Amino acid sequence: MLKDELIKRSPVRVLEESIHGGLGPGNLGVITARKGIGKTACLAHLAIDKMMQGHNVLHISFTDDPHHVENWYHQLFDELTRHYQLENAYDVFDEIKHHRLIINFKTETTFDHIRKMISEIEGGSDFNPDIIIVDGRDFENLSLEIISGWKEFAKNQNAAIWFAAVLHRENPQFNERGIPTPVNHFENLFSVIIMLEPMHDFIDMKLLKDHDSQDIEKLRLKLDPHTMLISNHRVSI
Repeated sequence: MLKDELIKRSPVRVLEESIHGGLGPGNLGVITARKGIGKTACLAHLAIDKMMQGHNVLHISFTDDPHHVENWYHQLFDELTRHYQLENAYDVFDEIKHHRLIINFKTETTFDHIRKMISEIEGGSDFNPDIIIVDGRDFENLSLEIISGWKEFAKNQNAAIWFAAVLHRENPQFNERGIPTPVNHFENLFSVIIMLEPMHDFIDMKLLKDHDSQDIEKLRLKLDPHTMLISNHRVSI
């Protein structure tokens, strides 16, 4: 399969169709699940899809070092290569890896410091991210002020920002719209909210918020627990 065909057939197209074209520049999205369910893999799959289309991705990690995050991308790309029988896979990876930058911060790093470092990276390398992934941030200790800062930053950067948020391990609480803590504390600031829910032999991707839509469409997507790839419910990996 050629790269252009892979992009066209990617299950990410199903996600974009379900959420009215995608997350969109200037918006915040979040994927939430219990620890170890597949949030990073899910976001990395979304990132690879954007990289294949020539978009720049900045992956910010607050837990794993850059080498560990990079291994996620290598493993997922290898799985995509095997499943879709991608032609000239090594050439494709050499091409798209220039569209990704991984940086690591300590959990206690202030948002002002993060914003300053991103500005320095952009000024020194002409790397302007279209998509920003924020992985490993402790949502239990985040404030509305910080998330509002990220929202303003997304608008100023004209970038879409995806977060990963860990659910409470024991008895998570849900609001009247089915959005769990701690994400529901910031519900109004997120345009798209997706929850990963482990089932018998797959991980369901459940759409909880879709921009301002009152009629939430059921996602026809799942995460395969063996390959950690996103796939259509009607297509087995």
